[in-house]
Amino acid sequence: MQSSTSSPSKIAVAVVLAAGLCTPLLSAPPASATQGPIAVDTATVSMELEFQAADMAGGLELIDRVPERVLLEGQAAYDTWIAENQHVLAAARASVLECTGAIALLIASTAFPVAKILKIKRLINSLGGVTKAVRVMWGASFSWEKIRALGGAAAALGAELLGVAAVKRGCFR
Repeated sequence: MQSSTSSPSKIAVAVVLAAGLCTPLLSAPPASATQGPIAVDTATVSMELEFQAADMAGGLELIDRVPERVLLEGQAAYDTWIAENQHVLAAARASVLECTGAIALLIASTAFPVAKILKIKRLINSLGGVTKAVRVMWGASFSWEKIRALGGAAAALGAELLGVAAVKRGCFR
């Protein structure tokens, strides 16, 4: 039978929670302290991540638009599909978004093998689609080191995208 007193683990959890809540109050500088330059503006960082996420989503959606059946038919079918759908890629390249534009150029180039696009599409799907893939990368702040640490499909997708210098520059930090 358990006693009515709290177990040591419950007390430890309560102490950690209390310390976490009090730390910002105890570590804040006094009101009379002179303010130096602010190291990081969280609102700016958050907005930057939002733009980066939207840009990454645009690029991954371009890849996701290529029908898998076209990729399975080979390079000739892919080249035909690209020729017929240039307007989609041209709109992305005209965009000011660096990541989306880099991925659009990558898709339009004949130097990018169909097998690689198929692999990227399957990795996107294994992560639950474009939105979830972008959320995973956002959670890692679009940092390759953090994405690689996640492992699995997220790391594999990052590695596939990082294989191209323009995408690396445009999509990751």
